[in-house]
Amino acid sequence: MLETYEGMSAAELETYATGKLAPELETYAGHKALADIKSTLFWYQQQGTVMRGEPVRSPEVDTIDTTSDPLRATIVDCVDSNGYDKVKKGSGKAAASPSGPRRHYVTSTAQRARTGEWKIYTSTIERDRTC
Repeated sequence: MLETYEGMSAAELETYATGKLAPELETYAGHKALADIKSTLFWYQQQGTVMRGEPVRSPEVDTIDTTSDPLRATIVDCVDSNGYDKVKKGSGKAAASPSGPRRHYVTSTAQRARTGEWKIYTSTIERDRTC
């Protein structure tokens, strides 16, 4: 399931860097995680911004519920976005970035389909919890 989370993260990075939805995103993300990425992309498009650089991630599986059907898991990631910045799409000039800590926890939930494939269903940035 960490491979799925990392795949979603890579597709999310591509989406925000290009200003276009990465084709493979729906392979890894579903439900609220996918909707949140799409709405963030829309906001960036409205602002005329894209993201440059890359956050540093360190995801770990926190829990796996083997009694549920489908199987469920929680992934916790400390994301350091110090090298990941919003820029104007046309010029590449810095755009206003949020103030405050640039290291946060991201908690995601994953489910395994009957076919055996994992998909990330939620992914929440905990802005009030730094790492």
